[in-house]
Amino acid sequence: MFLLVVCALTLNTAVARAASQPLYDEHADARQDIAAAIAKAAKTGRNVVLIFGANW
Repeated sequence: MFLLVVCALTLNTAVARAASQPLYDEHADARQDIAAAIAKAAKTGRNVVLIFGANW
């Protein structure tokens, strides 16, 4: 029982710490990153899959 409580408290602390850190780089230039991906895809004959998110 004690081990279960310790595990639960550890998990709760880890989740709280992860939630306080932003997932995405807030200083990234999305337009520049997309243009670079398209240019690289054009050279290599590959497609670009754009998946985006935000720190809301």
